[in-house]
Amino acid sequence: MEKKEFVSKQELRSRYLNYRNQLSMRERREKSARIWEFLKAEKIYQNAENLLVYMDYRSEVMTCGVVEELLKEHKKRIFAPKVEGMDIRFYEVTGMEDFADGYQGIREPEGDENRLFTEQMAKTQKCLLLVPGSVFDRERGRMGYGKGFYDRYLDAFPDLKSAALAFECQIAKKVPIEAHDRKPDMIVTDKGIIR
Repeated sequence: MEKKEFVSKQELRSRYLNYRNQLSMRERREKSARIWEFLKAEKIYQNAENLLVYMDYRSEVMTCGVVEELLKEHKKRIFAPKVEGMDIRFYEVTGMEDFADGYQGIREPEGDENRLFTEQMAKTQKCLLLVPGSVFDRERGRMGYGKGFYDRYLDAFPDLKSAALAFECQIAKKVPIEAHDRKPDMIVTDKGIIR
């Protein structure tokens, strides 16, 4: 798809976000459901006691509806991110009423220190972090939105297992990777798993 030999990160991000934005609401719903089916079939997901989720924004792979279901099931502890300065921290949520509009209008939990996901949890419990993004490749390369929130979070929690959720239309030939970029352990698309 990339015609020029070199495209800037911003051009690449814009191009693939545009592909994602072109999916109709129905396509997004169907493809998101397929992505969740693939994810739920994975041992890493089934064994996770703690699930660190993102709340979908704009045309991202949908998570909000599934998070609502998971909260009703009470089988896993659910943690959601809150932007604090230049970082994200995850806080446990027990119901949809725990969310309020936060950074860029994205649903966020209240920053209650008693509900904070800790390094101790990451080290001693089975956890899975779900990661959003704009562009990915088959080598598990990932580009977010340019703020580096998830790269820094994965740096701070090296024991965390991670799965990026992406539509197949977000998979590029090659994503430019820099030293600070962190690859997710897997990318789950509507066509299957990239390991």
